[in-house]
Amino acid sequence: MTKKQATTPTYAYYSTKLSLDEAKAAFERVKELSIQLSMIENAAIRLATNIKKTQKRANALKNITIPRYETLTRDITNALEEKEREEFTRLKVIKRMKQYSSLQLPPVI
Repeated sequence: MTKKQATTPTYAYYSTKLSLDEAKAAFERVKELSIQLSMIENAAIRLATNIKKTQKRANALKNITIPRYETLTRDITNALEEKEREEFTRLKVIKRMKQYSSLQLPPVI
């Protein structure tokens, strides 16, 4: 429907009053505004839905994923430190055994 067709009345001018024309124009304006309002409302609903999804993802990261990786990092760091201490101790024992073997003394463990 074109703009000209929308403004052309579908009734006879001679049998109606001016108030009918005004009411029809007002109704057309209300219809246009209602369409705009529904489009804005749909956009707002979609935006709110996306905000909720994003908030859930952020909460999942904050409360589940990040703490899990922090714990994993801490566990790996502790394991590496423990291996380093074991290696240091093993090297000290080997060094002590070499010293005793060079002196021809029995090793003391």
